Amino acid sequence: MLATLLLAALVPGNHTIALRDRSYIVHMPAAKGALPVVINFHGGGSNAEAQQRYSGMDAASDREHFIAVYPNGTGRGRFLVWNAGTCCGRAPLQGIDDVGFVRAVIDDLAKRTPIDRTRIYATGLSNGAMMTYRIAAEAPDLVAAVAPVSGSMVLAQFHPTLPVPVMHFHSVDDPRALYKGGLGPPFPMTDVAPALQSLQ
Repeated sequence: MLATLLLAALVPGNHTIALRDRSYIVHMPAAKGALPVVINFHGGGSNAEAQQRYSGMDAASDREHFIAVYPNGTGRGRFLVWNAGTCCGRAPLQGIDDVGFVRAVIDDLAKRTPIDRTRIYATGLSNGAMMTYRIAAEAPDLVAAVAPVSGSMVLAQFHPTLPVPVMHFHSVDDPRALYKGGLGPPFPMTDVAPALQSLQ
């Protein structure tokens, strides 16, 4: 009976794991012990597999011995988004609990392999960067630091309970998620820009 409760250990390489009505990809390095974790959020209209390829983080995972985790947002087909606050697409309109999903991903991962819960980090691109900020603001107990790329915080309000170090990467020439705030033209293959409430 006990054996049925234990999940198979994750060997080095890539694993796609179903969780709730979604999935996440884990890249395991060839290393032993409780490892650090980096959660890597895809941008709006993308998905975990595309973010894994685009970011090239697997090589860093293998070299530096951390677990790279690529969760999937929600949406239609492979065009997924995050409820990062006031952006982007259907996820915030439907009130998707993406913070709860990320907590569930980490708990599920911890059942499959030893992790160092004091060294969980988050990064993401564009809408994924916005989600990174939401994690820092609403789940500061979960992450040691965040490093959003090309996306700002789009929470209408927040009340952080713990400080979280932030390293922000953003081009002043970004045409989509504007450096000074707001959004640029609609996403490719759409005729509307995601709703974004001004926070300035």
